[in-house]
Amino acid sequence: MKSIKGIMEERLLKKVMQVLKAAGEVAEGMGYSAYLVGGLVRDILLDVENLDVDMTVEGEGIAFAKKLAQRLSGRVKGQTRFGTAIVTFRGGFKVDVATARQEHYERPAALPTVEASSIREDQFRRDFTINAMAIKLNPGEFGKLIDFFGGERDLRRRVVRALHDGSFIDDPTRIFRAVRFSERYQFKIDEWTKDLIKQATNLAMFDKLTIERVRDELVLILSEKNPVRAIKKMAELHELKFIHQGIKLNKQLRKVLGNLEEVLNWFRSSFPKEKCEQWLIYFSALLHGLTLKEARATCQRFHLSRKDEEKVIKSKEGASRKRRELGKEKLSPSQIYHQLEKLPLESLLVVMARADRIVRERISLYLRELRSIRLKVTGDDLKELGLKPGPQFAKLLKKTLIAKLDGSLKTKRDELNYVKMNISKILSKA
Repeated sequence: MKSIKGIMEERLLKKVMQVLKAAGEVAEGMGYSAYLVGGLVRDILLDVENLDVDMTVEGEGIAFAKKLAQRLSGRVKGQTRFGTAIVTFRGGFKVDVATARQEHYERPAALPTVEASSIREDQFRRDFTINAMAIKLNPGEFGKLIDFFGGERDLRRRVVRALHDGSFIDDPTRIFRAVRFSERYQFKIDEWTKDLIKQATNLAMFDKLTIERVRDELVLILSEKNPVRAIKKMAELHELKFIHQGIKLNKQLRKVLGNLEEVLNWFRSSFPKEKCEQWLIYFSALLHGLTLKEARATCQRFHLSRKDEEKVIKSKEGASRKRRELGKEKLSPSQIYHQLEKLPLESLLVVMARADRIVRERISLYLRELRSIRLKVTGDDLKELGLKPGPQFAKLLKKTLIAKLDGSLKTKRDELNYVKMNISKILSKA
């Protein structure tokens, strides 16, 4: 086993190295062996930034966590019967600590029974070889790479490989993780692992998984930098059926996904400070070919929040109704605003991806200009004109906003004059 201490010192933040060295010293003093494990080991070797620090100890994990917190003035929380805890330091920096353990699955897709074990058994329970490496932290061996299953070799080969035949039977959500890691790092899934995935997708064990676990994996995949590649890989491995049997990566869906990439690139460059839920946008796109009833049932099956469900549904409704209205030959800015004002941002971007050039330009106009237009005149100004709060307020303000959107009002004085001109008309219709 070789040492990568020099690589660690070169690629990790100073505060992380300080915690790792302190952890090794604490473990040594307790007669334990401590290891850095998980994704951070992989990303150190790949020279990829990662601040998720996971440690495993051959010993009592919670006792070790308390000693480490005491040593570095941190605090411990999240203790579990599995011997795990979270140590939080000043500034919010966190370290996850676990007791080295092995897992036994009584039946496919069931949650495992857990017992304390060695670092080798602990690593064997992980999903892929590239995630099953550890680094010794004890002072005499600090930086020693522990790699029982060829993870470093697979990193060099740029391959995602399962640890054993039963990997996807034990935990079917790993079929999604294989895609996620493959596309994140542009690695290949090796042929043996692909075969295992295809075998797993043909079994009915997904029915035994909690839908939340499947949903959480999908959210992670669709939040990756390039989810379209991941979706294509999921289609190749027959995984899309776990979202809905009716989802097919046909020519139409490929076109929508390609357009969505363009739309999101435009949005991010045009509005760099504005955030959108990327995963929800792609999830909505995947439901493109389903009926409204099927789409709503899928959202409810995955236990999406009511807010997220409505964004998906408005994406579907908006893609048909709004495209028709927005595609009309002549539309004023206020008419464009009226069509789009109630659509959430995510729904707007999906509609944009499914629209033709004219509709895209009108949605772009709305996002760039129209949605930010506000009246300078206020309810207090209306009160000073003798109006009492009520329905007339809303009607008058809406009529004034329409005039402003269409460019006839520039200043607050213009708005007030417009209000005065229209007070009698609004009151007469009340």
